[in-house]
Amino acid sequence: MFLYLLYCKPLNHLVMKKLFALVFVLTALMSTTSFAKLPDPTDFFAGKWKIMVLATPNGDATFTTDLVRKDGALTGVLKVVGDAAAEPVQIAKIEDDKEKVVIYFTIQGYDVNVELTKVDADNLKGSLMGMFEAKGVRVKE
Repeated sequence: MFLYLLYCKPLNHLVMKKLFALVFVLTALMSTTSFAKLPDPTDFFAGKWKIMVLATPNGDATFTTDLVRKDGALTGVLKVVGDAAAEPVQIAKIEDDKEKVVIYFTIQGYDVNVELTKVDADNLKGSLMGMFEAKGVRVKE
């Protein structure tokens, strides 16, 4: 359509400027909305995760969390999967670098931590308190 307008009857110069500006604004608007939804590729640990801790004295435990970076630090809460009545577990502190994340929290009166190391783009592995095997899987929506 734009090319047709260029080759048909000569248009008023002002109309062409407005048409060009409209096409430019629409293109810019569409490209920014599509890029705005992409996660930051440099912030690997931010996002939704399902964390499984295997073979604890109370059996296997599964948590979900949505880690969000605020003011340079990761934050979030842990939610126990399968127990709707359970209160969310507040995360006290998170330490992260390019290859691993350590999440500190208190559960059932004990201060614990889970250390998870990157396996691939969507998987983590590690341990709870260095004693119980832990695995993390990115939750895709």
